[in-house]
Amino acid sequence: MANDISGSLRKLTIEGISYNVASDANFTEMLTSFENSMIASSGKNMRKMVKRVKTVEGVVLLTNADERIALIAVAESIDDLKLSYTNAAGDTYKAEGTIEIEAHETEENKTNCIMLPRGDWTAFVG
Repeated sequence: MANDISGSLRKLTIEGISYNVASDANFTEMLTSFENSMIASSGKNMRKMVKRVKTVEGVVLLTNADERIALIAVAESIDDLKLSYTNAAGDTYKAEGTIEIEAHETEENKTNCIMLPRGDWTAFVG
């Protein structure tokens, strides 16, 4: 049975490098592969399904200069990266894909990223 524990992430790894996650970071996970909507018609509404990437957004890392240089290098790599994160319940999610660096805030050395998997996230429930 899965644990119903919430809280900060325990660990985030990109290409074998573990990064410190901000304690107040709240990742947003896209759990489904499709965006659903309805289209009005003269009879019943028609369902429209659009394929989407199961992103993990709002990834806030606490980074020093060396870590930012490493992040930039992997974000600009054309090869898929090994991505993983472990949540407060101990569940680990892994995928191959890439990251997008959105911004860096100098006041608290926070680097904001999005993790973009090539396929689905594989769950290893703790």
